[in-house]
Amino acid sequence: MRREAFSDFHPAVNLAFFGGVLGVTMFLRHPVYITVSLACGCVYTLYLLGRKRFVKQLLVLIPVLLGMAVLNPLFNHEGVTVLFYLPNDNPVTLEAAAFGLASAGMMGASILWFGCCNAVFTTDKIIYLFGRIIPGLSLLISMTLRFVPRFMEYLKNVMQTQQAMEAPKNPIQTLKQALAAFSATVSWALEQSIVTADSMKSRGYGLTGRTAWSIYRFSRRDRVALAVFGVLCAGAVVPCVMGLTGWEFYPAMTGQLTGPIQLLAYICFGGACLMPLIIDLVEDYRWNLLRSGI
Repeated sequence: MRREAFSDFHPAVNLAFFGGVLGVTMFLRHPVYITVSLACGCVYTLYLLGRKRFVKQLLVLIPVLLGMAVLNPLFNHEGVTVLFYLPNDNPVTLEAAAFGLASAGMMGASILWFGCCNAVFTTDKIIYLFGRIIPGLSLLISMTLRFVPRFMEYLKNVMQTQQAMEAPKNPIQTLKQALAAFSATVSWALEQSIVTADSMKSRGYGLTGRTAWSIYRFSRRDRVALAVFGVLCAGAVVPCVMGLTGWEFYPAMTGQLTGPIQLLAYICFGGACLMPLIIDLVEDYRWNLLRSGI
């Protein structure tokens, strides 16, 4: 995973961005907004992960989303436009199929943006923002985000060590080795939790009056980025609040998808979603320009 410039911004800017994009994606349920969010999420994920890891993620994600889109019209029969009837005489409607596609797109976009958030919004930023307000919860979240990849990495190393010592000859031995590796990893995780708790206690975490030093400072660059993102989000959300970009799937698909105001709202939301990528590309260009002058 590459190092990118947007993660160097203040944690409040990172939190505002991912909170705004995910909020619009999950709660507006507008087909164009979902499409824009999904496309921008794919582009930003491709930039962060690289082509190979991005393709691997898509190979896992696409079958799940396709299954979700296909199953919805098979079990949800609302809508007035009947496409065909199932053998049990239940109708498959156009509205249910469109809602299934929109739900799958929304789920896919949310997963992609959460993955980007996990890459940019690190555990130290969580503790910085929420450590004084909710210290217990912030510590729990940060430790959980850090624990899951460490657990998987340790489990992978244990399984590789077992296979190097004795290669399994049949599926039964493979299963036994996997269970033994999982048991050893759980024991290691429990031991690490005790060590971490003792370490935090000895350092005075949670004591009254305890202070903390941080490297984050809210600079002029952060204020400008937050203001630009706020304006773009307002341009995307205000038309929805005013009912100018409303969309309903049931009982029939109704709403206005095209028009000057709608187009402006889509552009604003697309600009908001692409803001981190634009920042990264500008910084990459400046860095390459400086390198070429050496």
